[in-house]
Formats: sequence, structure tokens, C-alpha cells
Amino acid sequence: MSVQLFQVGIKALIRNAAGRILMVHIPEFSGNAAHWDLPGGRVDRGEVFSETLQRELNEELGVTYEGTPKQLVTLLTKITISVGGTRVPLIFVIYEVDLPETTKITLDPESNEDAYTWFTPREAAKEMEFKFTTEFCELIRRLPNTK
Repeated sequence: MSVQLFQVGIKALIRNAAGRILMVHIPEFSGNAAHWDLPGGRVDRGEVFSETLQRELNEELGVTYEGTPKQLVTLLTKITISVGGTRVPLIFVIYEVDLPETTKITLDPESNEDAYTWFTPREAAKEMEFKFTTEFCELIRRLPNTK
């Protein structure tokens, strides 16, 4: 019997008052081309999803998050990650995260992310096509341009 292995990542869908979606830029990494992505990362051994979300928002954006996120969707991505010499599929659990409008974003120069910007839902959906399913991109595309 063969066992299918997966990596699990936690992502944050963060929208500002204008309805724009925060995305971070990832240079070429782990055999995948440079792309825009939602903030987040893989679950560490022993972590629960909420801990991963808090850690990743702090590591990537310099944000302390203690709110209660709403789980939006769980999906199998279009990319694979190298683990022990084998490429395994990546599953995302995506949460809607509300941050105060006054939240200051500070990228960690030691992290993989080298830039961030706010995209309209239509722009964000286009950028997400690299990694996310068509269904998820359509969900993002249909979000209103205001929050």
C-alpha cells in the first residue's frame, strides 16, 4: 500500500477598507518560479493552525495577530515542495484575517518575501493563478471591491 504525503500551509487573506488584498512577493524558491502569494507558511511539527497563522504573520509581516480568523477554504495547490528529496503536494488552509487599518507592515529582510502590495480582487486572482486552484481564484475574483 502506498501512502500519499502532503505538506500543509496556512495562508491569510487580508483585505483593507478599500477591499484590496495584501500579497507578498516570493522570489524563485524551492524550485518554483517567482510569484505573488498570500502571507503564510507551512505548519511546524507540534503547532496548531492558529499558532502557525500567528507565527507566519509575525515572521513575514512583523504583525502581532491575536484575533479570531475565519476559515475560508482548504485546497490542494498547483505546486509541490521538495521534502527529503521527494516533491510532495502542498495543501493550504486559508483564513480571512482582519487587521486594524493602522497596522504597520514590516517585511523581515531575512525572510523569503522581498516585497508586498495591495491588489484589487481581480488583480489578486490573476496573480494567484500560479499557485491556487481555478475555483479559489474565481472566489477571489468575485469579491467586492470594497470591504
